[in-house]
Amino acid sequence: MIDLSYDFIVALQKEVLYRFGVEVMLPGDCKHLSQSILDATTKLVSETTLKRVFGFAVAQHSFSRYTLNTLSQYCRYKDWEDFQTHQYKQLSGDIIVDNDKWSDLKNKADAVSYYTIVTLKNRSGIPFNNTVPRQYCTAHIERFLESDYAATALIAPSGWGKSVSLVHLAEHFWFGREARYKQDICWFIHAHAAGSLLLKGFSLSSWLDNQLNLGSGENFREYFARNFDKKGGRLVLIIDGFDEIAVAGDKLRLMYTKLEDFVYSNDLFPWVKVILSIRSNTWSEIFQHSVQYPAFRRYWYVGAEMDEETNTNLPLLTEQEVKSVLYSHQLNPATVRTFSEPFLQKLRYPYYLQLFCQLNTGPDQSFIDERLSLFEIVSRFVQQRVFNSQNNSFKIRILDQLLALLDYGRNGQYTDKLLLLNQQDLALAQAYKELLADNILVEENLSQEIMFHVKVRFAHNFLLEYFTAMHFMRESGQQLTDDMLQQILTHFPASAYRGSIFKWLLRYAINQRQTDNTHKILCLPLSNLEKSVLLEYLVLHYQQEGDRQPDLKHIFPPGYFKKYPLNSFISDDFLHPGKRKVLTALLTLAEAPEDRLKIRSILFRLALLQLDAEQCEAELNNIKKICGKEPQDEGLWVSPYEICLFIYEYLKFGIVNEGIREKIYDYARYWNGSSRQPITVAQEVVYRNMGFIFLLLEDYEHLFNFSKRLFAYHPTLPYRTTDSLRQVLLCWQAYAQLQLGHPDTASRICRHVDIVLSKNATDRYCIRHVETLQKIIMAHVYNNRQEYNKALRATEGAMEIALKQDMKLLALLNFSLLRKIYKQLQLEKQLDQAQQQVELFHKSTSFKQTARLW
Repeated sequence: MIDLSYDFIVALQKEVLYRFGVEVMLPGDCKHLSQSILDATTKLVSETTLKRVFGFAVAQHSFSRYTLNTLSQYCRYKDWEDFQTHQYKQLSGDIIVDNDKWSDLKNKADAVSYYTIVTLKNRSGIPFNNTVPRQYCTAHIERFLESDYAATALIAPSGWGKSVSLVHLAEHFWFGREARYKQDICWFIHAHAAGSLLLKGFSLSSWLDNQLNLGSGENFREYFARNFDKKGGRLVLIIDGFDEIAVAGDKLRLMYTKLEDFVYSNDLFPWVKVILSIRSNTWSEIFQHSVQYPAFRRYWYVGAEMDEETNTNLPLLTEQEVKSVLYSHQLNPATVRTFSEPFLQKLRYPYYLQLFCQLNTGPDQSFIDERLSLFEIVSRFVQQRVFNSQNNSFKIRILDQLLALLDYGRNGQYTDKLLLLNQQDLALAQAYKELLADNILVEENLSQEIMFHVKVRFAHNFLLEYFTAMHFMRESGQQLTDDMLQQILTHFPASAYRGSIFKWLLRYAINQRQTDNTHKILCLPLSNLEKSVLLEYLVLHYQQEGDRQPDLKHIFPPGYFKKYPLNSFISDDFLHPGKRKVLTALLTLAEAPEDRLKIRSILFRLALLQLDAEQCEAELNNIKKICGKEPQDEGLWVSPYEICLFIYEYLKFGIVNEGIREKIYDYARYWNGSSRQPITVAQEVVYRNMGFIFLLLEDYEHLFNFSKRLFAYHPTLPYRTTDSLRQVLLCWQAYAQLQLGHPDTASRICRHVDIVLSKNATDRYCIRHVETLQKIIMAHVYNNRQEYNKALRATEGAMEIALKQDMKLLALLNFSLLRKIYKQLQLEKQLDQAQQQVELFHKSTSFKQTARLW
């Protein structure tokens, strides 16, 4: 352990830096400093030892007298004793000398705490200056200090940011320039500094008496009791990493007993406060299952956020805290605003946020895209926490057993702990504890009874996807064989989950430069959604270092996308501002006119949602070049170009093109009976825009009849539940029914759409424009029923999504109702803010007819 009796280690650090000629020590400098010391003293102090001295590595034992003597000699002192004598003389020569013992004790505690703070800052996974103080932690400690509780703890899994949070708290309350409680004596140490003594039988009380050096026969409680009124301070003991020095159960129980005795014995001394950081599994195993737990809780404050199932009282980072860290890390705010909500939810886990920042350090931020970086984060996380750990073989055995019990995801997420773990195998039990501590696995008590019924799951679904993919790879000898791909195809139904498994395999093929295997995966008979996420990942990978589109084009042989049409890979999920570059890259691969039309139509709709008139015009001209003015599809009565032109001219100039309007309303005579043919690309472009035209013209009867007859003409369409075209048509039906005076029918349709969207809501099924449209229509239903609070929640939810996704067109559609609700509820301030936002939209676009939308 670190010998805390040395008050001048920090001063020695500063003198070594001065002698070495640097102001700030970096880990890479330790090697050069070691050589400098060797040259000056002919004595060797290793690079590893220097990293411990300067806090870049945890010191689990005392600094040897040899090390301290050598560093002192490097600074031109005779030895360590001579250095300390010199420091004492400097202190005694100060103009103002405070000989009060309270000040002496505080100075000693400050020196120790300062060293701990420096060490923990240097160990931070991202530069400490880029981290943020947690508002929840500040409030938690504030309430604890004002209470009668003797102790508290930050309880969370490994990598949750407990140590960084303690540093921020220490600086906020005791050591910062504007510290709240400067009169307190705060003793901030890492568990390594006290653990060895505790395990040898020392009590915390005796240890503190010794460290405070109060003199023979005097203990710290008596001293503080006599001086408390005079100084008005507390003694605060902070121990970081209480359970990091020994995972073995017996040692932890011994440490817990010593700590418990100390806390209980402070019952008459409310000004003695203890703050710990503890892993969730330690709390569950040692603290929560203690026979004295009820009495224990009388002394321990765990906070209102304590989750007894997962044993965590430190919540995840808030979204704003995540963004603050990203901004401090020099990420472009415009890029951060494009991050999806599911991705931001993942970054709320501090360890994943740390890995993301590490991936994007420096000017070459090659994994800034969320869809690409998530796979790199997971891969690094698993490599560090599983494959590169000491108990990796036992951990893999446990994970394989869990996968088998879950049938690789087909049997749900949970399994019984008793089925998973053989408690008699100590090595497996130890590995299992580490998997819990590292947030690979999570235990949950799902029983409503008194007895514990513990279930186990992967901490996140993407870990289940990763290990499932790796299982099939291992079973096939690390080769992407046809049999292995077929086995996955038949074992799992078409879903986003199966698509993610294939995406891990695609990543493997790309990293191994196995172009043939890349083709194999893309040629599989997958759903449109699965194909789209695979193709998107492929494009992103080849774009990560800039403009590498030629490389992307060259990995496919000529004619590949004639045999496998590109439009079958593109889903409506691409209708997202952040995917414009992906669509542009796909244009270089498109060989058939239908493929180019599909991409251009999505780009047109995207520009339309963003009210970008100039981009709409550019895409309109591209569509005209592809398909011409007249419909070339036998099943069409109006061409994709004409229908897009009608929308553009109406919004831009307020013109109703009568020739195109007549064609649009002629749809009924083209639909006789039903069609068994699949919907073509050109037909889909027309169908998607027809409903919007009827909405612009406020012709709600035709809006309903069109969608109804379209479902009859394509009888398979109603059964394609995840098809966004179906969801949009249902939304138009609901809106039409509402305007025609049938609110109950509109409500029933809208609830169905909500169920479908919720059931299929995954990270890869992210059709936010449909979700926004559904919320707008449902808000109209609530408003019709005079349920204004529900209507307000729905409209504000729709507005939030629309603003995040830069869907200005839907925001304007939503505002017409939002304005009515704000007026009805007399929310003048909110109305004024929304009005200003909408006016900014109107000023930013040359679509001058947008005022009709609101």
